[in-house]
Amino acid sequence: MSFNENTMHMIRPLVLIITLIWALVAQAATSTTQQPNVLLIMTDDQGWGDVSANGNTTLKTPSIDTLMNQGVRFDRFYASPVCSPTRASVLTGRHSLATGVYSVTRGGEKMFSDEVTLAEHFKQAGYRTGLFGKWHNGLQYPYNPNGQGFDEFYGFADGHLTDYFNGTVLHNQQTTAFTGYLPDRLTDKTLAFMAQDNQPFFAMLSFNTPHSPFELPQTLFDKYAMMGLDATDASVYGMVENIDNNIARLLSALEQQPQLANTIVVFMSDNGPAFPAGNTRYNGGFKGWKGKLDEGGVRVPFALYWPHKLKPKTTQVPGQHIDILPTLLALSGVTPAAGKPIHGSDLSGVLVSNNRDQTLYQRPLFTHHFRNTRRPTENPVQMAPGSLRKGKWAAIVDHSGQWRLYDLDKDPQQKLELSAQKPNVLKKLKAEYIAWYQTTRLERYQPLSIPLGLAQAPRTQLPAHEAEIITEGVDYHFKDGWAHDWLTSKAPEAGAVRWPVEVTRAGRYQITLHYGTPDGSYTGQAQLLLGKNLVPLDEFAPHLAKAHPGKRLAATGEAPTKIWANKTVTANLKQGKGDLILRFSQDTKGRNLEIKGLTINYVAED
Repeated sequence: MSFNENTMHMIRPLVLIITLIWALVAQAATSTTQQPNVLLIMTDDQGWGDVSANGNTTLKTPSIDTLMNQGVRFDRFYASPVCSPTRASVLTGRHSLATGVYSVTRGGEKMFSDEVTLAEHFKQAGYRTGLFGKWHNGLQYPYNPNGQGFDEFYGFADGHLTDYFNGTVLHNQQTTAFTGYLPDRLTDKTLAFMAQDNQPFFAMLSFNTPHSPFELPQTLFDKYAMMGLDATDASVYGMVENIDNNIARLLSALEQQPQLANTIVVFMSDNGPAFPAGNTRYNGGFKGWKGKLDEGGVRVPFALYWPHKLKPKTTQVPGQHIDILPTLLALSGVTPAAGKPIHGSDLSGVLVSNNRDQTLYQRPLFTHHFRNTRRPTENPVQMAPGSLRKGKWAAIVDHSGQWRLYDLDKDPQQKLELSAQKPNVLKKLKAEYIAWYQTTRLERYQPLSIPLGLAQAPRTQLPAHEAEIITEGVDYHFKDGWAHDWLTSKAPEAGAVRWPVEVTRAGRYQITLHYGTPDGSYTGQAQLLLGKNLVPLDEFAPHLAKAHPGKRLAATGEAPTKIWANKTVTANLKQGKGDLILRFSQDTKGRNLEIKGLTINYVAED
């Protein structure tokens, strides 16, 4: 063997080692510069005080505390006072009124289909997108998650479910059964989605808890009931502990799987606590609860956790739901997709700075709340109620138009009302709020038309709670028309309800009415009217729709699950927009008819 051959024989292993080292260095460099994954965790009706990191001494939430104590915690972070508006603002970075969302039911929860969501921004940048849990911004396509940028959807699109154990959810647009406890299954699906491959992901885990109905593992309920808490608070705290346990599973996966190490985790709730009965529910002494514009109704726990990237701290700069989209896009290096103006502010600078940014501290934070009207005689969208927070000030107007003023720096519990002492401050804030409202609101808010016959969604659901009652004679069984309520006849004279629809292609449609006869029999008639199409419905087979008892451990007076009968007819529908009107009444013997809703299937062309 020659000298050169000997030399090369010794050098080859060294070259191989150097090559491997450079490959590992390159891979490490790539992993540190690649776009981060994003996991957005949102709970439902969890108050600011339903976290031990915020001073709750009864409830222990070590996993949530990890996010809040080792991430960047916002001491003052604001949501809307109810679900749908918060979710629309989080998804779009825009004030909910501008997205078309003004309510939580009867069609007011739907976003305009041309709103650009977080999922669509990330999807354009090459991310996989998944939503697991609650949506509440539109049941039907294109308003549902699959129509708004999510590759995978596993959960429910209405306001809430009635069965948290062994019930049904939607997987994309198909109904599917689940076993066990739903928050656990949602976490399972999120974990599986995150671990699929090395493509960056945007995952939104939207827990259905601690929203009622109060169904939870008995052991968790018993734990807090034995502490002396009433049934409602024991249910809420047990549900939150289950959430915390599931977040522990998520954090464990982030630590164990290398491809998940570069993940931004956001934790928040959608509004203040519901059912704040008794004195055992801790909420920092803040005034108000869900549905109120005071601190207790809109101030929520919030943390952004990005290990090895952001240092732990608590910021006093106020944040709001509209800020989440621009902040996450900035942190991820994602250029916003073309679309409507983004109203929120990029808070990425606040996350890394120890200084209180005065511009962001002093910016106005607007919040609006709808009026839960049951009839079309009063517009649910009016100037009041609403609020403006600016720096230390909070100006709040109630349904009657009465304004109140508070200094949140000195008085976060809102014990001292200052409108008489600071009239000039209130005057300026009031004028600023009114100007914002007038420029932000639409000319007229109406439920969006529900498309029928789309190729992407030939089957369309029209639930009872999305119907608008237009004449007396029928009513919602539980009066307010929340999700899963049904319509019932209450008089011999026919009452009428309507759904705004758009027949996207002319053809033959199969219309199924889901009904019950609570008095054992019903011999009356119902009519469906769409344009010049009149479809009579008679000869209802007796069907007593019995309620499924569920596993509720505290009563909230919500609609239960029922098994309904089906009556199917076929009609030829012409293309176009209009109201689908349903008329029905008691029969001649005073017996009632209950309507759960309609399912409409496109069958074929004319």
